[in-house]
Amino acid sequence: MARVEELEALGLGPLGPGSELDEEAQALLALAAETYEAERRALALLARAEQSAFMLRSKLMARGFDARSIRSALSRLGSLGLLDDRRFATAYASSRLARRSEGPASLRAALQAHGIDGELAREVVGSLFSGEARAELLARAFGRELRRSGGDAAAARDRLRRLGYSAGEVADCG
Repeated sequence: MARVEELEALGLGPLGPGSELDEEAQALLALAAETYEAERRALALLARAEQSAFMLRSKLMARGFDARSIRSALSRLGSLGLLDDRRFATAYASSRLARRSEGPASLRAALQAHGIDGELAREVVGSLFSGEARAELLARAFGRELRRSGGDAAAARDRLRRLGYSAGEVADCG
């Protein structure tokens, strides 16, 4: 059931027994119901895993929800702090770094592929690759790539450069 304040914001006044709705009011009520359902579905998806707004929008569109309903539902979830692209980006990037060799450039590209704004992706990646953390991530990635290449240090360094580490810092590996 839609919240009373949302119905009033759409222009529907208090409804009582015997109230009749014109076509416009019926359309607004249908929009409110679809928005509520889109919000409910988005919450179910968020309960399973952190999502970006882009990912949720795509999933809701694939399920046939109207763009206006989706926009309203995601706006409300964002205002409640339940949908946060920065939180998603940080969790996603941290998870990838824990599981695989990853450099700043490839991590930024992965975030942007999930709908994260370029500036936000740079900020999140920059915070994860700052100071001592960068050296530790590079050492871990070099170890992984060295094993992956069968001990070929040159191939491991080359892969790290493609992942976004600088040639200077990669040269010091191994």
